[in-house]
Amino acid sequence: MRSRRVEMTGEIVDLVAAWAGERTFCQPCFAELWRAKGGRPVAWIAHRNGEPVAALPGVEFGRAPYRRFQSMPDGGYGGVLWSPTTAPDDQAAAAMDLASAVARAGYAKAYIFDFYSSLEEAAGFCRGDAATTLVDIAGPGWNPPDRKLVAQSRKAEREGIQVTTFDWGVHAESFLALVRLTARRHGRRRPFYGERFYRRLAQLARENDRVHWLMCEHNGRPACSHIYLLEDGVLQSWQMVYDKTFSFLKPNQYICLWMCRRMARAGIVRLNLGGSPDDAFSLRSYKNRWGGGPVVYRVWERRWGLGRLR
Repeated sequence: MRSRRVEMTGEIVDLVAAWAGERTFCQPCFAELWRAKGGRPVAWIAHRNGEPVAALPGVEFGRAPYRRFQSMPDGGYGGVLWSPTTAPDDQAAAAMDLASAVARAGYAKAYIFDFYSSLEEAAGFCRGDAATTLVDIAGPGWNPPDRKLVAQSRKAEREGIQVTTFDWGVHAESFLALVRLTARRHGRRRPFYGERFYRRLAQLARENDRVHWLMCEHNGRPACSHIYLLEDGVLQSWQMVYDKTFSFLKPNQYICLWMCRRMARAGIVRLNLGGSPDDAFSLRSYKNRWGGGPVVYRVWERRWGLGRLR
C-alpha cells in the first residue's frame, strides 16, 4: 500500500466525486468553496499495485512551516472514501496508510472529522470526540415534540412571514447585512465567511440540488437566512444568520420547521442540527426542543512544530 498527496484537479476530481457519492462535504465542489479563504483542495490517494483504492479528500491552508490540513474545513464530515472494488479486508489497511502519510507530511495541524468511522486507528493522531444532534423527521405530518415550536411557527405564518429560495442578485445585500449582525452578536469584528465565499456558494447552490439556501422575510425585510445541505441522505443544518429584531416572530423556528416538512415530503427522514460549543447552553437547549438525541463521532487531530503553539 502506498499513499501520496495530489492536487484535486482533472481525473482526481472525477474519482473523488464518484467515490463520495451523496457525501456532500467530501465532494470536490464543496472543497472548491474554500479557495475563497485561501484554501487548496487536495486528496491523499492510497494505491495498491498501482491502482487507487482509497482517498482522503481535504483542504490545505497556509504555507510551511504553518501549513494545515482539514478533512473537511469548519468541522465538515470528512474521512476516507473507498473504491467500489476495494475489498473489505483492504479498507482498514488503506485507511491506516492514508492517515500515516498525512502524519508524515509535516503539517503543523491536521484534522479529520470522521463522522462515518472510516478510521479505526490513525497513527500519529490523537483521538477526540465530537457530538451532533440527529432528529427523526420521517413522515409528511411530522412535528417536533415541543408543541411550543409548532405554535410559534403558526404565529409567524399568521404574521405573514415568507420563505424564499436565496437569489444572489436579489438577496445578496440583505443577506450580508445579516451576516455582519450575527458576527457582531458573537463578539467578532468581522464575519468568518466573507462576500467572496458566499458568492461562490450561491453559484454552487444554483448548480447543485444538494445545497438549499433560504431567506426568510417579513414585510420585505430580511429576518433570517438558513443554509442546509443534503449530506448522505440527511438534512444537514449548516449555517444560520438572523436579525434579533425579529425574534418575536421566531423566524429561525419557522424556517427550520418549514424546511423539515418539505424534506420529509421528499423522503428525507433525518435532520442533523450540528454540534454546539460546550458553553452554548441556550443553543443546546434550543436543539433539544426538536427531539432526537446526541450522536458522538471521532475527531482525529495532529499538531506538530508551530501547530503546538496555537
